[in-house]
Amino acid sequence: MREFQFSDFNSIPRLLAGRRLLWRSQYFRPDEQRALQWKLLSRMLDHCFAHVPFYREYGRKNGLRRSDIRSLADLSLLPIISKENLVGDGESFKADRFGNYGPRLERTSGTTGTPLCMYWDLESNVMELLCHWRQYSWFRYRIGTPFMDIRNYQPNFKGPWKWNWKCRGLETSICCWDALKIRECAALLKKFRIRLWRGHPMAIFELCRRFEEAGIRDIKPRCIITVGEPLLSHEREYIEGWAEIPVGDSYGLIEHTALISQCPAGGYHIAVEYGIVEILDENGKPAAPGEEGRIVSTGLHNRAFPLLRYDTGDYAVPSERSCACGRTLPLVEKLTGRMDDRILGTNGRRISSLARCFHFSQNIRFSQIVQKQAGSLDVYIVPAPGFEVDINRQIIDRLLRELGEDMSIRVHTVDALPFQTGKKFKFVVNQMEGGHP
Repeated sequence: MREFQFSDFNSIPRLLAGRRLLWRSQYFRPDEQRALQWKLLSRMLDHCFAHVPFYREYGRKNGLRRSDIRSLADLSLLPIISKENLVGDGESFKADRFGNYGPRLERTSGTTGTPLCMYWDLESNVMELLCHWRQYSWFRYRIGTPFMDIRNYQPNFKGPWKWNWKCRGLETSICCWDALKIRECAALLKKFRIRLWRGHPMAIFELCRRFEEAGIRDIKPRCIITVGEPLLSHEREYIEGWAEIPVGDSYGLIEHTALISQCPAGGYHIAVEYGIVEILDENGKPAAPGEEGRIVSTGLHNRAFPLLRYDTGDYAVPSERSCACGRTLPLVEKLTGRMDDRILGTNGRRISSLARCFHFSQNIRFSQIVQKQAGSLDVYIVPAPGFEVDINRQIIDRLLRELGEDMSIRVHTVDALPFQTGKKFKFVVNQMEGGHP
């Protein structure tokens, strides 16, 4: 969990102006949405061609000028940026006078290769906060009301929980609340008057299940938002049945280029003010409604480290229908990427979100976790130049912390991953019966 810092959002004029816009623009007509996106994209293009080395050099080498891009449709003149571009040439995406934008370094996990370094700036942080705030408001949550953020992995602070007074957030992990401690967890939620639960769907599912088994029913939240990994159908069904409220799923990226939020009516809405989302077929053309395609996204606010037409590696199915909620933000029918299996830990719990165990790793081209039997695990690594075998020990140590100290873990250095799943890469493969999502 990233610690909340006032400095990441400390721009009252931006917050007020952004809130006014987002609460209006969710009801814009399609032509008004396109006009808004073009206005934001035009500003970003001006900035990139003048102040970002990668786009300046691309334009010079390919004879592409800023004036050649005259509409949203012309965005396709720009190249699709891959994760490999960022690993190999990430410095060229830093804007001139980089430090003026208040950048904050962030890293992805190392699951599909060496972790990516990118930066958030003040404006993109403000827009991220506002878009989340807007989704929470759809479920009648008011900003400033106490909330819980619960994750699937071991916390990086002492004790089972931490109260962040700066945002009135209770930070914790499902790893801290077994059957013996679950009443302590309930007392904590009562103490802080928690109204919103936010976190990994599997962690929320497990928490609901343990409260149900303990007969605890007087701490149900008013709002539940799932983040970070896919919300599976059985998890949604159980959570909504226990809490008696709809769950709001969400899709976002650490790269700050796309955000898709679910409303109480079930619609997955693209935040057009945040970024431009292209859903492309195998030929690089827009996927038809109902046809699965790859998500390519363009951030509209991060001027410190702008990414235009970024290949997320995730998939979605576009929609042309309207949502029953009345909001006019475009929809996707469903999100179909990021469908990793779960690993069975030695404590009997199925565990996800293991990507963070590779967060530190360097000089890895690809990696994959495979479970074939209980109590045992195989990790496959395709090394890149500069890879050091000491990384293997660090990966094992972090996995043992999450899965149990008596888990048997073997690391294999290979030329290619053993389990390929077509166009969608799977980081975690569970070959045990019942291991799939």
